[in-house]
Amino acid sequence: MALHSELAARRTRATVVIGGGIVYSVVALSWLFSSGVSISGRGLVAVVALGYAWLGTFLTAAVPLYLLARFSLVTPPLVTFGILGNTVYQWLYGAHLHPLSSYLTVWPLLLGVTLVITLGETLLRVALDRTSGRLGLRQIF
Repeated sequence: MALHSELAARRTRATVVIGGGIVYSVVALSWLFSSGVSISGRGLVAVVALGYAWLGTFLTAAVPLYLLARFSLVTPPLVTFGILGNTVYQWLYGAHLHPLSSYLTVWPLLLGVTLVITLGETLLRVALDRTSGRLGLRQIF
């Protein structure tokens, strides 16, 4: 019975992570193209550029969702929403010439920042768990 519930939890987690990544990437790319940003180039160059942008937006959502569901780490989704909020702010107020295209090209850096901050939360929570027996890492589902 325990094996069945573990498999069900993995299936649920995979569904949330993959679904969240797909929804986030579709929304971000729709926003990009509806705002007049286009991919220059033809053929393979355009396919690679679109694939890179899609993969980036997918991972930008899927990795934080996985870390939240699997380890109950709250900083990954918070940092992701913060970065997205900053991009929206830059787009609305013209603080950056092309915040959307930048968001889609520098996603490895943004994901790296998210993971570094997540490492801080992880170390803090493991230390708290070892000293107090509370706030340890656990699965949400």
